[in-house]
Amino acid sequence: MKKHIISLSACLLVLCSCTGLLDTAPRSQISDNTMWTTPSLSRAGIDGLMNTLYRHYDGLSTITPKNGTGGLNRVGLEGMGYTSILDAGSECSFIKNATKKADGTENSAEWKSMYQTIHACNKAIARLNKDVVGDKMYEQYICEAKMIRAFCYTRLVMLFGEVPIYLDEVEDVNCTKTQDVWDECWKMIIDECTECIDNSVFQTNNFTGDRLYKPSKGMAYALRGNAYMWLAADKNPEIYPDGTHISEEQIKEYYTLAAADFAKVKECGFGLWTGEWEALFSYENEHNKEMIFPLEFTFTEGFSSIWQWVIGTRSHLNSWTRLVPSTAFVDDFEWNDGRAFNWKEIFPDWNKLQDSQREVFFLRDSLSSYRDSVAAHTSVEKYITLNGQLEKVISRIGEDIYDKYYLNTGNEARLRTAYDGRDPRLDKTVVTPYKKHQFINETSLKAIDFQLRWPRFKRQDGEPDSDLWPEFASNMVYTWNKGIVNDGSTLDRWYDGTDWPLIRYTEIQLMWAEALLATGQVADAVNLLNEVRTRGGMPAVTSMDPADVLKEIRYETRVELCLEGKDFFYEIRWNTFKQKKFNNKSFWDPRSCWNQGGWKTGYYYVEHMWPLSAPLDEIVMNANLKRRPWCWTY
Repeated sequence: MKKHIISLSACLLVLCSCTGLLDTAPRSQISDNTMWTTPSLSRAGIDGLMNTLYRHYDGLSTITPKNGTGGLNRVGLEGMGYTSILDAGSECSFIKNATKKADGTENSAEWKSMYQTIHACNKAIARLNKDVVGDKMYEQYICEAKMIRAFCYTRLVMLFGEVPIYLDEVEDVNCTKTQDVWDECWKMIIDECTECIDNSVFQTNNFTGDRLYKPSKGMAYALRGNAYMWLAADKNPEIYPDGTHISEEQIKEYYTLAAADFAKVKECGFGLWTGEWEALFSYENEHNKEMIFPLEFTFTEGFSSIWQWVIGTRSHLNSWTRLVPSTAFVDDFEWNDGRAFNWKEIFPDWNKLQDSQREVFFLRDSLSSYRDSVAAHTSVEKYITLNGQLEKVISRIGEDIYDKYYLNTGNEARLRTAYDGRDPRLDKTVVTPYKKHQFINETSLKAIDFQLRWPRFKRQDGEPDSDLWPEFASNMVYTWNKGIVNDGSTLDRWYDGTDWPLIRYTEIQLMWAEALLATGQVADAVNLLNEVRTRGGMPAVTSMDPADVLKEIRYETRVELCLEGKDFFYEIRWNTFKQKKFNNKSFWDPRSCWNQGGWKTGYYYVEHMWPLSAPLDEIVMNANLKRRPWCWTY
């Protein structure tokens, strides 16, 4: 079933990047003069357009790869959103620093990566020869290149608001354009998509035929609809603080156009995954009608994902746990009857206690058994360790709180009632306390059971039902279950062949519902929303109140698309970024499972931090690039 990635070591497309990179070709690469001279080389050149989106030499430098040249900023963008926290020395300077600097890694990494790909596409469009590949494949290849280019421009505009538009092959010295304005950028993307939609030769979908998993008309409709959604968001006053809002009539027109495009995506043959929800994200099932535009990974060095290293734990392939779910996001998961979750339902005194004192509810059973005597069949080592942990707990929360609330037998079971009756996707997405989850043990290379317990006793590698051990073992935080590979297909944190869905149909259906809601078609929006909820095991929404429906659309979007590098863009478009990521505060720090801050560095919100500034190094090379004058420093 896998994989249609050409080995590019012998036929890599040489890039013109306008990012300060030298336009040189190693001896192992095909030169520009010969790349487009045969059908097979031309096909390799088009397949190679995705090459610049890989981080071929990435270790665990999560914002920029080791060679500093680019690749999709998957980890950085995920950490910028609400649903995830990015840990340790890999924090996003965009949110970590009180002063937003134009030389931040997020700015330069995404800019370089996208423009590398854009200029590769421009070169392919300019040099493809119809006489070499034939009329049909020429039209197909041109549309593929334009759609990859449109995808890159979409990401750039969503991040930077305004960017220079290059649609022709150009050398580094001629990359001197200034940024095109917001509306013109989106219009260019819309026009690109329209050209490919109107091209009768361009493939309708990408899961049949010769060009498997390549761009298609379904992708063009998805990108064009997304462009209309961003135009409808009325962002002019945020991009230009003295800008004016667009009219309500114009907003409704954009939403109408978006809804029509999303309907066309379905007509192209794409649709919701119909199997078990969690199976959608597996290596075995990654190619299906849900996946509109994936970045394909293999188990080949340079084309393999290190995602397990990023989201795993020391208990899973000895990984480093760089991304974890935010506690607020976990608390957002509804009860399985659709009600909002509230900790007071489980612990009536929750709000009466200090944040730090709530730790008592998350303690493992049997701590008190070790206070005065060694329990039967308990080693001296375990006795000393647990007794020491108990004393530390009491020193943190106070003996009165411990005596009043702790259950020596049943503390774990009581806590589980806060998770067992929730949205079925919660335990499939997040490792929650005192429930067995399987991970690949690096020692045995077998999947064994682990539990997230607190306080942790010790690592027990290779032994069933051990304590889960994230990289930061001094705190109890949630870890990811979504995306974890435990079927034996990945046995090394360096090599994960599971694809990354850059665009998938669930996202399109939820935006479709949002667009219909905005145009007053509430019942139709609810029908689309409920298809997603039903697949996830949740009850249908029955309310026809637009505010209730919008709330549930946003809930489903966060739950469904978490850990896919999407949430930042949605929180920005919805104007909820400060509310969700920063808890409506200027400074907010990530929280432990019981909502206590301080386990890692916090982050700062300032006005006008979005859109991002053009990177400082690009401004130095191109004096025509405008600087954002508000909160950004240079």
